[in-house]
Amino acid sequence: MKKKLSVVLFVTVAALALTACGKFTCDICGEEKSGKKYTESFLGQEVVYCSDCHDGLEALSDMFSN
Repeated sequence: MKKKLSVVLFVTVAALALTACGKFTCDICGEEKSGKKYTESFLGQEVVYCSDCHDGLEALSDMFSN
């Protein structure tokens, strides 16, 4: 019984640790995201943004460069 309880406790702690890792708030869209985050320095401020906003900025950059 103690072994089963310790396994359940370990799995619960591991699951909570994995879900808490990697979450951040995108400075552009304001949403809480997980996954890849991009950081840039803009006017002396550190800006953190998500992959969705990164893709949008890349498309905007491509539009103006052509």
